[in-house]
Amino acid sequence: MKLLKMYATWCQPCKGLTKMMETMELPLPVENIDIDTNMELASKYKVRGVPTLILVDETGEVIRQKTGSVTKEELLKFVET
Repeated sequence: MKLLKMYATWCQPCKGLTKMMETMELPLPVENIDIDTNMELASKYKVRGVPTLILVDETGEVIRQKTGSVTKEELLKFVET
């Protein structure tokens, strides 16, 4: 499993999420995807707003998806398997 973090450089909530995640040790790898430079993936996962967190399995299938800001506690609960 891995966590996809869809963001945009102009997005203030995305910047806050990035700073928060830098202080955390998550139990899985995180792939940061700028939706402005990777529109194909944003379209594939039907991203309509940022930040969007997508938990995917080894094949790329979506397990869970959440759009908007989250707290540390919400993020840890989101990535629990």
